[in-house]
Amino acid sequence: MDQPHWLNPTSNYFEARSTEPRCGMVTMVPCLQLMLLGMLSTCAALKTLAPPPAVLALQRFPQRHGIRSAAGSMRSMERSGLAGTTCSSRQISALTKHQSVLKHSMKRNRLATRDGELSMVRLKDVASTEYVGVLGVGSNCSAGRCVPAAELYVVFDTGSADVWLASDLCTSGPCTMEGRHRFNRSSSSTFRQDQTPQAVTTEYATGALSGVMGTDELWLGPEISAAQQFGLISQEYGSAFLTMPLDGIVGLGFQDLVNVNGKALMETLVEKVLAHVEFAFFFFQDISKGGALIWGDAEQLKLHKGSITWFPVAQEKYWSVPLRGFRLGRNSTEDLLHLLLPFERHPEDGPVMASADVELYQKAQLILDSGTTFFTAPQRLFNKITTVMEPTSCHHIHVFPDLVFTVGTDLRNFSAVHELVVPPEVYMVRDPFDHHCEPGFMNLAALPQ
Repeated sequence: MDQPHWLNPTSNYFEARSTEPRCGMVTMVPCLQLMLLGMLSTCAALKTLAPPPAVLALQRFPQRHGIRSAAGSMRSMERSGLAGTTCSSRQISALTKHQSVLKHSMKRNRLATRDGELSMVRLKDVASTEYVGVLGVGSNCSAGRCVPAAELYVVFDTGSADVWLASDLCTSGPCTMEGRHRFNRSSSSTFRQDQTPQAVTTEYATGALSGVMGTDELWLGPEISAAQQFGLISQEYGSAFLTMPLDGIVGLGFQDLVNVNGKALMETLVEKVLAHVEFAFFFFQDISKGGALIWGDAEQLKLHKGSITWFPVAQEKYWSVPLRGFRLGRNSTEDLLHLLLPFERHPEDGPVMASADVELYQKAQLILDSGTTFFTAPQRLFNKITTVMEPTSCHHIHVFPDLVFTVGTDLRNFSAVHELVVPPEVYMVRDPFDHHCEPGFMNLAALPQ
């Protein structure tokens, strides 16, 4: 089979102009954190480590109904029943072997202005911990053509909204290690910065970044660039930056998550760049092959099989969906959602506790976070999970229960739900030293707030 015209085999960016979608790659999956949010800012995060086949798309406004919804929507494509594909092995190989970025002219076209147009960024696995992809930064223009001034390997993080990039201001520490890349402000003709730039610091679960703000073109694909304010890293703190070759973090969350004065990248993309306001992740089930971040209507590529289940965004802050229940085991009747509460429930507490329960069920959320590795749970739920599932031989993980999330498909109708089931093969983590497996959960109380 010839190389498909929508797949560019020589770039970290892909262009897809598929007038007749042929690719049916179905052994792909999002490695996303699932986070439970309860009342009183109590939250737990749950993330798949070796996920089953699926494709996830995030859409800011559900255009299929012609309504500009303030809540937006998230859709999760159903698991495929088969691992087959109508793509040739050559096509799949090309998808996983992109090495360098092609230099395209900086076009101001809105994505998907032509029928079926898409753009994709290749993602690669780093130490089974993160997926990273290339981000172009700045502009070098000549004879009417512009190319990125620098190419950085970044994490595209749906769990945050700030953009942080390694810069020439960082002169010591992890950012100067071999294999790292930094953006030099003087190399870009479009870089802008206040005379007295704003100093900022952002803390993450495994580290922190500090620096000053600047503005330049960010390239999310060969035809997707926008002027965006971001943090120029001057200092990196924490184990994540010491152990992984990361050049930055690109937050894809909503405006309410922004920690600095300025507009979230997602808002910029919605207002100025994307015509079809949707992006999607897909990953090969073999995580070493990586995957792609797709900008535009991924559905036309036919990466899924079967029907699509839509979930409403519960709150326009995180990419979150309403959580109606959580169980350990498909056959279990014990709903553990009450463990999101910071206190123990007693029957004698009466109607006051009952009203708190109602509020919990109204506010509990499941967050999908592409920038983290482990599940995370609040103290009481963490204790329950780790008590039931102690470390054991990896040969015996089949005896552990599935994690069953009951997710709402309608914000107002509490009976409209869909179950997401995570098997132990996904959430159990192998210890490389003693070959034991244990549940990949972190205690939220142990993380910086």
